[in-house]
Amino acid sequence: MVRKTVAIRDDLFHKLELNHIMKQYQSFSELVSNALQLLIEKQKKEQYKLAMIEASKDKQYLEDMKSIEDDFKYSDYENIR
Repeated sequence: MVRKTVAIRDDLFHKLELNHIMKQYQSFSELVSNALQLLIEKQKKEQYKLAMIEASKDKQYLEDMKSIEDDFKYSDYENIR
């Protein structure tokens, strides 16, 4: 575990207290770690979204996806009885 000193704005800390958010965590460190994890996950999702937007503009990517879709179009029905 890495130890860091964190300074936050008074108004932000007051909002955490006012909304009883700090009571949901065993420590302030746990709250910060959880918030950072959520931030990382959000960033990864945003990067993936941007990558998919770029891919949707790539003719070769779209052709490959269509080819894969065509190759597997019957496999969706293999387990249907």
